[in-house]
Formats: sequence, C-alpha cells, structure tokens
Amino acid sequence: MTDYRKNGSAVGGGGGAPSGTGVVTVTSGVFDVPSSTDDVVMSGLSGLVGGVLGEAVVGDGAGSVQQTSADVSGFLAAADPPAMRSALCDRAISLAGLTASNGNGTAVAATGTLSYASGQTGAAWADYPRLVGAHGASLWSFEAAARITITGTVSANTVASLGIGSTGSSYDATVLIRLFGNGEIDGFAVSGGAVWSVYTPGTLPVDGTGWLRVRVQAGTMTFWTGVGASYAAAAWTLRHRGLMATPSGADTTYPSLALAMYQGVDPGAPGVQAVYADLVIRDLP
Repeated sequence: MTDYRKNGSAVGGGGGAPSGTGVVTVTSGVFDVPSSTDDVVMSGLSGLVGGVLGEAVVGDGAGSVQQTSADVSGFLAAADPPAMRSALCDRAISLAGLTASNGNGTAVAATGTLSYASGQTGAAWADYPRLVGAHGASLWSFEAAARITITGTVSANTVASLGIGSTGSSYDATVLIRLFGNGEIDGFAVSGGAVWSVYTPGTLPVDGTGWLRVRVQAGTMTFWTGVGASYAAAAWTLRHRGLMATPSGADTTYPSLALAMYQGVDPGAPGVQAVYADLVIRDLP
C-alpha cells in the first residue's frame, strides 16, 4: 500500500500521488475540501433562501428538503418573544383590504380615512362612512385594535368607532368601542335591536396617539384604550370586561370588523375626518 506524504511524493517505491478526476488530496491526514466547494454551497443556499429574512431549508420527511413557510420564516427572524408572537398570531388583513362604503360622507380604505364635509351628517348605519370586512382571526380568541386621529371641526357629535359583529349588511349584531371628537370614550353592544352601554366612559387623545382595542377570549369580551405611538409602546387601560353579547339570528359569532364614523350635526367647514392607522388583528392563545 502506497503511503503518500503531504507533498504528494511517494514513500516505499511508489510513484507520485495520483491525480485527476475523483482524487482527493490528503494534507497532514485531513481531507482538504477545496474552498470553491464552500462557495458553491453558499451560493446555492443564498439563491434559495437568502432573499427572505428568516427563511431556512428543512427536511420534508420524504427524503428531500423544502423552504420554510412565510409564517415560520417570520418567526425565525423575530428579534424577541413579542415579535415571535406577532409573527405567528397576527393576521395579514390591512386597512386596504376592507370594503369602503361612503354612506353620507367619504370612506377611503387605502388611507383608512372616514370623513364628512360641511353639510353632511350620518346618524344611522347606512349613513356612516365605514370600512368593513372579515377579520380572518379565530372567532373565539382574537383581538382587534387601531390607532385613531380625529381632526377638523370636531365635537361630541363626532364619533369614530372600532367594532366587531355579524356579517349582516346593517351590522345588526355588534359591539363597539367609540372615541368622540372631544376625547370622550364609551362602548355599547347591539343585538336584536337592543342597545346597552358596556362600560363607564373615560377620555382618550384624538391626536393619533389614542388606541381602541376589543378582545374576545374564552367567551369573555374586553374593551381597552391605549396611549402611545405604536401598539407595542402603548400603555393600555382595561375599560370593560364581561360575557360576550350574543348576536341575533343564525350568526352566533363575530367574524366581521367595522371601522365607522358617526356625525350627528352639520360639522360646517372644513368638515371632520377620522384616520385609522396601524390596524392589528391577532389570534390570542
């Protein structure tokens, strides 16, 4: 058996070290894998998963590999536990994904804006400018939240709300948390034509740092307000906790989200508007 030294010369009568296709050079007893192989592997992986933050290659259980899903990739890319929870639980719905209805005013889904011009009012559901759509979260364990700015000739007759309810065109079964133009807040529920208040009023900024949030969990509904520039930074206050109001009719869940604006009197010039931002729809554990 020929023993090859690291310089490739033979010991014990052999010739030079073999060369050619399929030959691996032995250096100091360790296989020397050419650096070009590393480059090829890295290039392949980079091309496969390098374009998506957190994406990885995993076994598929059938003898091959596959890329991680968007949800798993987002989880792997998360910087901390809150970000991990957000990556797994947040729904992909956006303001632009809601359906806009003008009512007696104007509703623009792309910007989350609801408004009334001078001379316009809206005191019934059909009159409200609104954004409505399926929230896509777990029906029995989820939360919905948004940050709201109210501007213009606002008053206590200007009301921006965040609600969840049935899918009826009149939103016949719903629970709403409401922010008034003068900073007051309240909440109420509607079911089968009955309306009742669900918590004691408070106050909240209308300058874009005020948040409204509704949570449904284990048959209980809670209403919250928050103050902060972002959802994560907001300081939250629990305003109401109680059993879920049961919608009338066959629809016994709350699959729909509604952002709506009431204007009880003519606002005059220049009118009023509510801008919703940073919509959060999230499954709860």
